[in-house]
Amino acid sequence: MVMLVVLAVGIYAAYKHFSGIDLLKLDPQAVVNSVLIRVPSSFKIGSKTLPILPNNQLVLEKSTPDTAATPAFRFLLIADSHSDNDDLSKAVAQAKAFYPDLEFIIGLGDYSDVGTIAELNNAKKELDSSGLRYFLIAGDHDLWDSRDKKMPAGPDSIGAGTNFNQVFGPLFQSFDFSAKGGSTSGGDNFHFLLLANSDNYKGLGDTQQKWIENELEKIKQQSTRGTFVFLHEPLFHPSSDHVMGKVESSLKQQARDLMYQLKAAGVKKVFAGDIHFFSEYTEPVTGLEMVTIGAVAIERNPQAPRYAVVSVFDDGTTKVDDVEIK
Repeated sequence: MVMLVVLAVGIYAAYKHFSGIDLLKLDPQAVVNSVLIRVPSSFKIGSKTLPILPNNQLVLEKSTPDTAATPAFRFLLIADSHSDNDDLSKAVAQAKAFYPDLEFIIGLGDYSDVGTIAELNNAKKELDSSGLRYFLIAGDHDLWDSRDKKMPAGPDSIGAGTNFNQVFGPLFQSFDFSAKGGSTSGGDNFHFLLLANSDNYKGLGDTQQKWIENELEKIKQQSTRGTFVFLHEPLFHPSSDHVMGKVESSLKQQARDLMYQLKAAGVKKVFAGDIHFFSEYTEPVTGLEMVTIGAVAIERNPQAPRYAVVSVFDDGTTKVDDVEIK
């Protein structure tokens, strides 16, 4: 008992010496007031500064742009279902219920595990039954079976008899969309570029690179409200190395060159899949805004299965909702 008293006295003396505070003379109400006074107006997590409301509630997400504005249109983004067609069906049904004004679906690849005709057809059945138009690009898994059979699976195989071509059509494409009247052409349009970079060994390919140059030149000469780009593999990511050029390092230069091209053409945002994780960030050199979409599939997924809904506003800004499949 004596030892405990001596120990307590020693701790008290040491605390008083180093802190300058006498706990025996401390006013509890003053301590509370002091703590409240020191509550900051904002709190920084990583690179984001999050505001704190007067009732000391931390605002975890602040929507940009102003959610009071009405979007011109919305579309659904899916990625990496890997033959998990049950969750693919749930994702589409849930998105249509939560967002009844969806205009179309864009898929960012890997609808299969190995890219067989049967796997791709099963995914197609789910998308066909959605009642929405859809525009797809292939993932690297969607090309595996074609490559094993020595079929021309890369981006230069547009129109060739690959499995993805047979089931879904071309590997890369573009279209215009006007909120006033659907897909059309004119100054009120938003332009969509769906690029094929999922071939881990060939990258973009010569044919597609020439096509991209022509498309971007048209964008510079035309009046559009905004251009959005979609790929399977991210061109850059601040924390993941699972980007274009991971398998074949020479493709990293292709990715860098493409980012400069997209920036020069005034592209608003670049969307990608493949890494099975939702994130929003800015490429530090070009300043391009980028988003990766979480995976629909439940396997090999660090997050719960999910999809994204993109709200596009008249000025070309966007709001991306990352939504968990329930």
